[in-house]
Amino acid sequence: MNKINSSVTYRRTLASDFKKCLEVRSKTRQNPASAEFLASIGITKETQTPLYNDGSLVGFVAESNNEIIGFCTGVTTTGEVQVLAVLPDFEGMGVGKALLQKVVELLFDSGFDKLWLAASPDPEIRAHGFYRHLGWEFTGKTDDIGDQILELAAK
Repeated sequence: MNKINSSVTYRRTLASDFKKCLEVRSKTRQNPASAEFLASIGITKETQTPLYNDGSLVGFVAESNNEIIGFCTGVTTTGEVQVLAVLPDFEGMGVGKALLQKVVELLFDSGFDKLWLAASPDPEIRAHGFYRHLGWEFTGKTDDIGDQILELAAK
C-alpha cells in the first residue's frame, strides 16, 4: 500500500472484523501476537464475538482502500484499553492516536473517570513513549507479565 496516497477512514469495530484484526495484530512491528498465542490466552472469535455483541468490548478500526490497517479495543466493564495495533506501513500518520482517542471517548462516556492499560516498561518500545506523550501516567503497578499499568484521568 502507498501510505501517501491512501486515505484512512474510521468506523466502529464489528464482531465480524475479528479475523482481520487478528491479521493486523500479528503484523505489528514491535509487539506482534499470533492467532495461536492469542487463543492460548483465551482470545478467540468464539470468546470475543459475544463481548462485542453485548457491548462489553467496543472499538474502532481504521481502514485504507477497504482494508483494516489498525484497530483499538476497550472494555466497557473495566475501563481498560485492551489493545491498539497499527500496521507498520501506517505508523507515524496519526492512525494510532486517532483510534486511541476514539476508544478513550467511548470509555469515558461509559462513566469512567479513569482508564487504564498495560504497556511495556521498555523505553525502546514505541508504545512506552506514545502513551506517556498522550497523558497516560504510570501507576507504580505492573501486571503479571511485567507490563506497567498506566492510567488516564478524565479532564
